Amino acid sequence: MWYVFYNQAKAERMKSRAQEKYTNKLASTRRIAEEKRAKAEVNLNEQAVKTSEKADYIRRTGHLPSSFSFKLPSTSWCW
Repeated sequence: MWYVFYNQAKAERMKSRAQEKYTNKLASTRRIAEEKRAKAEVNLNEQAVKTSEKADYIRRTGHLPSSFSFKLPSTSWCW
């Protein structure tokens, strides 16, 4: 009968370790996701500042800056 208790205790230890491993992995994944969100937000804010500066330059001078480039839509689909 002692082997039943031994196996139950072993199963509980395995379950506890698995739960702890799962919790740690989940926390790590959440931390990585938050870091990526923060980095994406910083990049978005930097892009917004650059766009705002270009728009201010165009409004002030009435000319496009020499570094301004944009792609025209491809006309390969036209006949």
